[in-house]
Amino acid sequence: MTQEIEFGVEGMTCASCVGRVERAIKSLPGAESVSVNLATERAAVAYDPTRLDLAHILDAVRERGYTPVLAELDMGVGGMTCASCAGRVERALKNLPGVVDATVNLATERASVRYLVGAMDEDRIAEAISKTGYEPIPLAKDNDGSVEAPQNAALIRMRRDVLFAAILTVPVVILSMGTAFIPALARLLLHFAPKVLWSWTEAVLTSVVLFLPGRRFFRPGWIAYRHLSPDMNSLVMTGTGAAWLYSLFVLVLPQAFPVAARHLYFDSAAVIVAIILLGKYLEELAKGRTGTAIKNLVGLQAKTVRRLQGGLEEEIPIGRLQLGEIVLIKPGERVPVDGLVEKGESYVNESMLSGEPMPVVKRVGDRVVGGSVNQHSVLEVKATGIGSQTVLAQIVRLVERAQGSKLPIQGLADRVVRVFTPAVLGLAILTFMAWLIFGPAPAVTMALVSAVAVLVVACPCAMGLATPAAIMVGTGRAAELGVLYRKGEALETLSHVDTVVFDKTGTLTWGHPALTDVISPIASRADVLRWAAGAESGSEHPLAAAVMRAAQDENISVSPPQEFEAIPGYGIRARVEDHALLIGAKRLMEKERVDMGAWEQEAEHLAAVGKTPVYVARDQSLIALFAIADPVRPEAQALVQALHKRKLDIVMISGDSARAVGNLAKALGIDRYHADVLPEGKAKAVEALQREGHLVAFVGDGINDAPALAQADVGIAVASGTDIAIEAADVTVTRNLSAIITAIDMARRTLSTIRGNLFWAFFYNIALIPLAAGVFYPSLGIHLNPMFAGLAMGFSSVFVLTNSLRLKRLRATELSLSPNNMGTMEAPLIPRTSL
Repeated sequence: MTQEIEFGVEGMTCASCVGRVERAIKSLPGAESVSVNLATERAAVAYDPTRLDLAHILDAVRERGYTPVLAELDMGVGGMTCASCAGRVERALKNLPGVVDATVNLATERASVRYLVGAMDEDRIAEAISKTGYEPIPLAKDNDGSVEAPQNAALIRMRRDVLFAAILTVPVVILSMGTAFIPALARLLLHFAPKVLWSWTEAVLTSVVLFLPGRRFFRPGWIAYRHLSPDMNSLVMTGTGAAWLYSLFVLVLPQAFPVAARHLYFDSAAVIVAIILLGKYLEELAKGRTGTAIKNLVGLQAKTVRRLQGGLEEEIPIGRLQLGEIVLIKPGERVPVDGLVEKGESYVNESMLSGEPMPVVKRVGDRVVGGSVNQHSVLEVKATGIGSQTVLAQIVRLVERAQGSKLPIQGLADRVVRVFTPAVLGLAILTFMAWLIFGPAPAVTMALVSAVAVLVVACPCAMGLATPAAIMVGTGRAAELGVLYRKGEALETLSHVDTVVFDKTGTLTWGHPALTDVISPIASRADVLRWAAGAESGSEHPLAAAVMRAAQDENISVSPPQEFEAIPGYGIRARVEDHALLIGAKRLMEKERVDMGAWEQEAEHLAAVGKTPVYVARDQSLIALFAIADPVRPEAQALVQALHKRKLDIVMISGDSARAVGNLAKALGIDRYHADVLPEGKAKAVEALQREGHLVAFVGDGINDAPALAQADVGIAVASGTDIAIEAADVTVTRNLSAIITAIDMARRTLSTIRGNLFWAFFYNIALIPLAAGVFYPSLGIHLNPMFAGLAMGFSSVFVLTNSLRLKRLRATELSLSPNNMGTMEAPLIPRTSL
């Protein structure tokens, strides 16, 4: 059977490009005809889907250097109740020509579709969902780029149906069971009307319950039968429908049944629908709690801004603001956009990104992030990121993407569910026939009750919620703690890693040089810093910046140099406060014939622990020795210890010298390290570990570590709150290094929760189906009433959701802080003062 698709191709510039694309596709077995149009940048392909799939066609185009134009669509799906529903919608979407991939999430009630532009569109996707018996719901896109399904409206409708069903079911139960247990009530009712009238009242009320509130089960259940893919709705429809039909036949044609078999089961049908609706309503409430993280993040986004134009202040919707315009932010207000401070100075609380409770001072030229809170003074900010371009919007999209993804562990549940529902139908028929043949008289009563109980109790709702509910809560809570999963699969992989590889610079260290020691027996630290910073204020060298930062941190006022000369490769010569200063390496002192005496041995001690010694001479006499290094992050040592406690091997990779890297590894407790590694060599080092059989997580700062982040089984990028350009990483931590522990703990806890959910979902069905079928009735006299079966079915889903919500209790790991040093030296030769 030939299938035809047409899709866009980017990157073609000439007829040769067209020819290459055509030849690439034609060479594939199963490709029947190919036509590529340069003017429209589209390719039309006819192929045999039994011999060639769409993925191979796209791979062939990519291998020639061109890009098939893909689009992504999120669409709400209403009416899904179990894993079978989600599976049927997913299969229908994947079978559409032009759809590259599709996932359907029962917990979020959302379908995510990647499709070829030109070969598929939103209307056809919606039509496919409708044909499977479910409701396609377009998702309204907000200014921040996030999407929100109209779940509140669905919840309101569900509550209305539950109340309506309950109000009608109560009199049905009173008329059926009340009269059986309360003889006075039976006599009272017979006084007003004959029994047959009350029976017809039961029939009418039950019919209304089944076909009004219960229509949400009957319509999709019937469509599922038509597609030969029965689901939870089909089971409920069959069970309650059988009880209703049997009772109706008894009411209309009582003579067709033995006297002992003329029982009415309207109460069972009505109660089952009401209880299952109640269970679904509680399930929806719990689902709403699983998505609170996204709601909280979106709630940080401002809806209006104060724009300054021509000196006038105007409050406008955020969507009307343009990049480059000036926004006025008053004390106590949330920063509405990402931007640069143009005027003013204030403290801003960025705890929503950094996790640090202390506000950060913001001055002219500093960057502010949307969602943070201005605390003290008025700021005027130039907008550099609006709506979907902001850091907050990036975080929301990452969390949504992770929550909508499907983990490999879910494949087991999906495969079981595909055969589970048909198997339950077969088992219900077998149960009915067995009791009809071997059951006590009237056999049809026991047969009907047992078959209905089996159908109701075996609904696979909990199986479908086991994985997505845990993912939603886990990834949402992780985002609140500063951990962003780019894709849900990273959760499962990270939970299994046995080796964590760290890049040194910018990850375990701060990534910039800092002054760590000031050694001087001659002058005070303040004087030495004042003279040196004054001299270095004319230099742009990174080591000079370290000296200047140290002086600024100690509020030391600096006089500009009267004379300044940079000596490339050696250091600087300057005149400060009418004194000649020399600052630089040992070779500068040798060149200027400055006597170093015992200072040389001290400098060797500094170099031995990975620090760079810098000599300071004043009027041809050495007065101080500086030690400059890339300081270790204060929580690095505690991080390594915490990872060791979790039975993880630690490896460090760096481009620095073996001596410097070895000293740091020893100080932090890292047993294995690689030194003198070029950036491109980091990925090879990770690959070597993988060849040894390790499952590797690589932790880097995301700047020059992209190859290693991509090569690792899980790439973890350590990013600041204002920089989450993390496409190469699977996981990003936006706070300090402690968030790495949080990421691993959350991954392990989430996978443990998923396994628990799946176990109890399967165990529940395995345990209760025999009870519902009446297996224990002959020996123990125990049998499951269909009404209790409905209650148990609803409880299983609520249990899975409640168990998943326990992940919200996870707290961020707090690591103890240690001083920022590169190691210790014994018996210093010259008295020192340390910063």
